[in-house]
Amino acid sequence: GRVSDHSMRTGRHSLLPLLLRTLCLLGGGALLGVWDGPARAEWSAVAEQKTSYTTDAFQFSSARRLRLTEDPSQPTVVSGEKPEDVIWEPALEVMHSTPTAQGKNELSVKAQGAIFTNNPIFNHADYRIQDRFSLDRSTSVLVRYRYVPNLFLGPNFERRTGTRSIQEERVSSHHWRAEVERRVSETVTGTVVTRFGLRRYNDSFEERNTKFWTIGPRLDYQATDWLTLMLTYLYERGLADGHEQTQFADDVSYYLHLGSAGAEFRFNRAWDLGLTYIHRRKTFTSGIAGDTHVDRFDATHQGIAELRYHISTAATAMMSFQYGKRTSTNVLRDFQDSIVSIGGQYRF
Repeated sequence: GRVSDHSMRTGRHSLLPLLLRTLCLLGGGALLGVWDGPARAEWSAVAEQKTSYTTDAFQFSSARRLRLTEDPSQPTVVSGEKPEDVIWEPALEVMHSTPTAQGKNELSVKAQGAIFTNNPIFNHADYRIQDRFSLDRSTSVLVRYRYVPNLFLGPNFERRTGTRSIQEERVSSHHWRAEVERRVSETVTGTVVTRFGLRRYNDSFEERNTKFWTIGPRLDYQATDWLTLMLTYLYERGLADGHEQTQFADDVSYYLHLGSAGAEFRFNRAWDLGLTYIHRRKTFTSGIAGDTHVDRFDATHQGIAELRYHISTAATAMMSFQYGKRTSTNVLRDFQDSIVSIGGQYRF
């Protein structure tokens, strides 16, 4: 028989919803995936400002970088003077996050400054670029390059001219870092940390130019919803040019052991507290007659407490207290230092 125009129009209209449903079922929801749109890369930034008071400006930058994520072997000069100071620490980090089949890739660039109120000779900057990418849903890799140029350590006796005149000691540091992090279980995450670095001193202290290698594990254990525990160990070996330039009797080569224990307490959605204890022992390996580093070591104990208040998902206020006690290579100049900081950060 013959089908009327009215029945054909009615048939087409009734078949269209059925056809769309069939395509969605056959495509496993692919059509809906297209409608949702592809995952897109995102830009974000974190601006931070801390204001700190220190009891010893000479030790501030070294004490600040003693953490695992920073530079725990940064050299310092132990001075008889212990000037107090207030330091302004602005920082800006820009991040680009891209979704991947394995998880995501996050590239970031960060610049941070330290501006001393009363001792501007210690002013310095810290630059960092890093990339963190996922190998799978449980494993990520971080690679980082950090540069700290022309950092003033303090006045010191130079050895190159033989006159032992007092000169400014400065150092520029280059670090390359790699971390492999894997979630072992729902509560345990393990990380392997490796570093390679170069320290380049100014002309008066060139024999101290050093290459160093670092390796060690970190373990994070989420004991409860509100408590996470961390354990870290690092071993580092530094080899200075002075171990071959025996005429200067100034070999700062060393090996270093660092152990750290920490806890993160999450009281509620707004408040959390971080506690960290660090012990570092740096043993000098010089065997050159007349070198003051022979049979010497530095032992440092440091405690850090940081309280954070999350005002919103974007804004955080923080306050911290840091105390360090060190036995230096010169027993007459052992020291203690304290740092109190207050600040905040905002994510754009």
